[in-house]
Amino acid sequence: MQHPDPNILMTIAILVTVFTFGAVIAISVTWLQSRSKIKAIEVLKAYAERGEEPPPAVADALARINWPFGAASGPPVPQPATRSVHLQHFAGSVVLTLGALAVIWWQAPAPREHPGWLMVTAIFVAVFFAAAAAARAVAAVTTPDGDR
Repeated sequence: MQHPDPNILMTIAILVTVFTFGAVIAISVTWLQSRSKIKAIEVLKAYAERGEEPPPAVADALARINWPFGAASGPPVPQPATRSVHLQHFAGSVVLTLGALAVIWWQAPAPREHPGWLMVTAIFVAVFFAAAAAARAVAAVTTPDGDR
């Protein structure tokens, strides 16, 4: 019986730890939001049992229970993407594509029966960010001159 490679076991342990930590964070945030909503419903029930309308300040505060900003501020107004924003994203996508291609070039000379997980991941990353760079390049070229 062949023993598993310790490097693979360490990689699996790290990945399991990272994904477990991410899942715990996501579940905790969802639970805390749910708890806040339940408390808001209890406040509204108390006003309903007394037959009163909640004051506008209370209703506004309860309506924004999940909003990350204060009750006085509204949601941010989205701005149209300018040419410089498109070019910034284009540059980031090009850098990530080149990094993935460097990993492919580094792994390519190794003779293997089938490509390893790093090679496959790098190929997917390179294709994804190359497509993203192409889309941003088209968007930057077609953005009207007034939106620089």
